[in-house]
Amino acid sequence: MKSEKKIIVVGSDDLAYQICLLSMATLQLKEVYLIPSSTQQDNKIDDLQYASKLFSMSNLKIGTEKDYADAEILILTAREPKLENEQESDYIRRNILLVRKIVNQAMASGFMGLILVANELNDLFTYLVWKFSGLPKYKIFGIGTYIDTIYFQKLLSETLDVSFCDVKGYIIGGRDPLHKSAAWSRSSIGGNSLLGLMMDPNTATSQENIFEIEEKLSKQDQINENSDLTVTTATAVLKLVQYIITDEKAVVPLVHLMDIEEIKDIPLSIPVLLGENGVRQISGLNFSETEQKKLLMIAKEIRSQLDWIEQG
Repeated sequence: MKSEKKIIVVGSDDLAYQICLLSMATLQLKEVYLIPSSTQQDNKIDDLQYASKLFSMSNLKIGTEKDYADAEILILTAREPKLENEQESDYIRRNILLVRKIVNQAMASGFMGLILVANELNDLFTYLVWKFSGLPKYKIFGIGTYIDTIYFQKLLSETLDVSFCDVKGYIIGGRDPLHKSAAWSRSSIGGNSLLGLMMDPNTATSQENIFEIEEKLSKQDQINENSDLTVTTATAVLKLVQYIITDEKAVVPLVHLMDIEEIKDIPLSIPVLLGENGVRQISGLNFSETEQKKLLMIAKEIRSQLDWIEQG
């Protein structure tokens, strides 16, 4: 039986089309709505609509502003392409104008659902979407370090020769590689603290394992900086949408607005509960003193970026 949930993907990039394809193929929705953020690629839309007819997938509809009113989930991939030799500051300003226009249109149409920010600047824009929309904080979140966390857990599984199902671990912080940090204090194997296992002489877990994983994480960050992760990101977004539709209440690291010491409403990626009502912070989720200091440093740097944006 197909779900009655209404999902809108807003964007004109390859990520938007990939998300539409995966949603049509796997989410059992009656319809998937795409609202192009700029000039739409008619050939790709024709291809998606043709595929839906041939393979009994959900129908793809090109939405209008009116469709925001009864949508449960808005997936925001929209971004302006970076121009040759364009300064980063100019690039960000152009994208702010684009996202503000989209959010203003959605809110003027009566949108009251969840917003998943999936563009490359998702930490900054999670904050800006909250400011532009006026929606409650728990309804707005970005993909954050979710992909990095899945990779981290795979490394833990492979390095320690343990089933992926028995491994827990999170990458926390922000979008920038310099803002990402492995939360070793929250990592566990079969319910046992990884750091505790390292202290046990009867286990094969050692400090060398951590060094090896940290090195692989760093190398992957460098690769990702120069790679097209469209398919990876679309697959991750699909998984998050599944958690929402099924009200999974899954523990996943997402960018959301939180307070850390004296810094209020800062977009950071740490584990939250994700379900049909949005995100909910996990009470009692503590990190080591070193990790907390790193998070505070990241928060201050992001706050500095936001100050620059808000000051025009």
